[in-house]
Amino acid sequence: MTSLNFVTTGPAFCHLPSAYIGDVGIGPFLIPISGMAFALGVIIVGVLEKAQKERLRHETIQRALEKGQQLPPELLEGKPLRRARDDRRGGLIAIAVGIGLFVFFGAMRADGIPDGLKWLGLIPGLVGVALLINWALERGEKNGEPKP
Repeated sequence: MTSLNFVTTGPAFCHLPSAYIGDVGIGPFLIPISGMAFALGVIIVGVLEKAQKERLRHETIQRALEKGQQLPPELLEGKPLRRARDDRRGGLIAIAVGIGLFVFFGAMRADGIPDGLKWLGLIPGLVGVALLINWALERGEKNGEPKP
């Protein structure tokens, strides 16, 4: 028995879904490998997009200088303008994710899945509530109200 056969049939093996191309089984490793390849692809696309934006920014600066125009400081710095941090938006998103997980896990009816799994949706939901509380407190400070 080879070590690969022991790994895929041993006592601690959790039966992963196998992928097949025609009648040939590729094994359970296609799914994690494709996930890693997808993540690598996302990273590569992000790096290429950032390089493209830098190239376009440099071309804009070059054209403006050739025409003798004044350059705004934002264009020279190259830093994108960022919005202020908004805990309200993040809190609402986290609450929505928590509700979605609660409904999703509550709707799952399969053997071996515990009934209490749906309560995992409370984790992002309560994080969202905490973000909304933080947003309300920070908003109160900006309006001149003292901290509680």
